[in-house]
Amino acid sequence: MKKLWIAIISIVIVIGIAFLGIKQLNKSTTGSDKKSKGTVTLAATGTSFPTSYKKNGKLVGFDVELADKAAKDLGYKTKWVTGEFDGLLGQLDNGKVDTVANDIAITPERSKKYIFSDVYNTEETTVAVNKNTSYKNLRDLDGKTVAGAVASNNTENLKNYDPKINIKTYEGRDDIYQALLVGHVDGVINTRNNLKALIKAKGYNWKVLKGNAATVKIALPFLKNTRGRKLKKQFDKEITKLIKDGTSENYQLNILVMTLHLI
Repeated sequence: MKKLWIAIISIVIVIGIAFLGIKQLNKSTTGSDKKSKGTVTLAATGTSFPTSYKKNGKLVGFDVELADKAAKDLGYKTKWVTGEFDGLLGQLDNGKVDTVANDIAITPERSKKYIFSDVYNTEETTVAVNKNTSYKNLRDLDGKTVAGAVASNNTENLKNYDPKINIKTYEGRDDIYQALLVGHVDGVINTRNNLKALIKAKGYNWKVLKGNAATVKIALPFLKNTRGRKLKKQFDKEITKLIKDGTSENYQLNILVMTLHLI
């Protein structure tokens, strides 16, 4: 009987050692897999509600959350950089960041420099004005002044749509909103859904005009190099998954939900 117990105990010890060895091996392998993925550096303004802004010191927003989730699902660690919009594109040009997740529209000029991920949002360029004005359509703004962000595709879209509208540019997105709030301009340029979300969240006494200066497709830009092409291919797969599972299902519907839970 004593020998039997010794044999049983020996078997248990051997199994235990084997189990711990396998567990340690799995842990080591998983750790090395995560480490091999490395870090993806993403950029956003942190002032572009509701796509990229800060809440209680944390960077949040539709584009931020989508890009961050895609990167982490791929096994990357994420590092976020914030700054003025045109400066962020400059950092992408210099290879200091891997992409910019900030409502980036695909344009012919940008396509010469960058390769874009699959489209995850479609937007319309328009203008918001004070509710007590008689303006109803974009064409009613002929001869009037509206505020737009420097280097913004929306600013360029409105300029091309109607050269009779005077456009005053500002560095930051908050600055263009403030310009309308204090009466320095007659309207502000942005995308329709972003303006609607801003009005709802902030309670601004504004209205969004009828008419679109342009329809734009939103995606993540990457450099045309080996790393950029690799990341584009990886992010395309994740964006497709996020669209299918509803994370990025129809921006026009999700924006109201995001406004409620992000503000």
